[in-house]
Amino acid sequence: MTKKILKKPKIKKNKLIFIAIILVAVFSIAGYFFYLNNLYQNKLLPNIYINGENYSNFTQSEIENKIENKFKNFQENGLEFTYQEKIHKATLSDLGIYINTQKTISTAFEYGHRENIIENIKDHINTKYKSVSVAIDIEIDSTTFEKYMSDNFKRIEERPTNFHYIYENEEFIPVLSKPGIVLNRETLKRIIFENISSFDNEVIEIELTAQDPEIREDKDGLALLSANNLLQKEIKLKYNESLWEVQKEDFALWIEFTAIRNSENIESLGIKINKEKVKDYLLTLVPQINREPIDALLEFKNGKIEMFALSQEGIAIQVEKSLEEIEKAIFIPNNYKNSSETKIEVQMITKKVQPKITTESIDNMGITSLLATGESNFAGSPSNRRHNITVGAAKFQGVLIGPDDTFSFNTALGNVGPKEGYLPELVIKKGETIPEYGGGLCQVSTTTFRGAVLAGLEITERKNHAYPVQYYAPQGTDATIYPPHPDLQFKNNTPAYILIQTKIIGNKLYFDFYGSDDGREIKTKGPVIYDKKPDGSMKSVWTQQVYDKDKELLFEKKFYSIYKSPNLYPHKNPLE
Repeated sequence: MTKKILKKPKIKKNKLIFIAIILVAVFSIAGYFFYLNNLYQNKLLPNIYINGENYSNFTQSEIENKIENKFKNFQENGLEFTYQEKIHKATLSDLGIYINTQKTISTAFEYGHRENIIENIKDHINTKYKSVSVAIDIEIDSTTFEKYMSDNFKRIEERPTNFHYIYENEEFIPVLSKPGIVLNRETLKRIIFENISSFDNEVIEIELTAQDPEIREDKDGLALLSANNLLQKEIKLKYNESLWEVQKEDFALWIEFTAIRNSENIESLGIKINKEKVKDYLLTLVPQINREPIDALLEFKNGKIEMFALSQEGIAIQVEKSLEEIEKAIFIPNNYKNSSETKIEVQMITKKVQPKITTESIDNMGITSLLATGESNFAGSPSNRRHNITVGAAKFQGVLIGPDDTFSFNTALGNVGPKEGYLPELVIKKGETIPEYGGGLCQVSTTTFRGAVLAGLEITERKNHAYPVQYYAPQGTDATIYPPHPDLQFKNNTPAYILIQTKIIGNKLYFDFYGSDDGREIKTKGPVIYDKKPDGSMKSVWTQQVYDKDKELLFEKKFYSIYKSPNLYPHKNPLE
């Protein structure tokens, strides 16, 4: 009996071959696209155009450089506009126009650089057979553009006038509408964008177009009726127990006629609050409502701080929030259309203003010792000068300077005039010696300067007098001031607050600087007088050296002074 030998079916072997082919193909394709991803990892794919120009295989930096070079002419020369043969030049920034190179590059690099690998494969395939166009991203700030157009072309424009009313002789008088002729801004923007995109820097001709007013009449007289209803109301502004009644002629200015749209999108004349006029009125209440905060005033006695005046909170009107309250109470349509309510009181909104130095914060100031004392002698001063020195020195009693803060003498001094209690006295001003309110205050600034130098503080602004003055001997240690400049300024480079205490004993003025002793040592050299001449002119240098607790030099500062001859500044009396 013959035994049959069964042959294995070939189908299984064929299937394996097919799978192997598929796997090879998949891996080949994957490998190819892996190769492409690596090849174009930092480059644009082929066939990508930016503004019609081929940027294939460009890196980001190459694209950026090329685009910036393309727009270099625009950035340097800007654009030119002409109207009736007159040329106007404007930079791109003047017009609020910006070439967003980075956004353009980012858009171009999206192709083939996506997070989704399937999308990347599609991008590689698509760009192989057809081009992709990317536009230069151009942005415009409409506010800046409008400002430039209004500032430069307002003479050739005549804006349309809406029908409205003005308040005269205790009644609203109608003002008829009027068409206008204006610069066609949208057309101009389109031309600018087209020129920039095509790198065309030709002169752009300005076109004007007629523009009709939005409102030609007060339909049914409803706007006028609403405004008159408002004027019948008694408006009072309130803060605590104080009331201010708004007079009708002032209140009428708060009413502004404007175009409004109703629920059916139909435009008509309406009224709204004129915010600028209300703000102007509220600012007149500031002196009556606002109260400046008062810092705690301190004295240093027997090695410790003693308080002789407590701090006080200040009050300030919040103009914007008060304006909102007025608008809600008066200018909401349901309010002004309700003629039955004749009296309206609006509460003014205020806020508390905290003093810089409060009673509670004193313990954290670190004031423990006397750092230095500035001293000057004003013997021989006339009575007005003595008076001004006394008034000025009092301004600095209890002044506190925070760590790292810069002190300005003129800021701390404040206004100088008869209202502040100063008397006329001679000062050096514009090459002359003339009487002026506050003459003698340089005695105070000079004393402050000397104390700050001896305390090891960093002087950031100081100027000497025009010529040598007897009150400031030794010459070279003076500091002249005249608000706002010249000024005396120095930085508190100590770890704690500095407290200034002032006193006058006989003919001497003292400025005591209290703070925290960080172990620094201060040395001064001079002042050294040199180049002294018979006419009284001279030069000097005063040197400040500040060492840390380890005797290492922290910094050195030389204060040079150049004094002219007193003969150039004739005067009748000794002066500052």
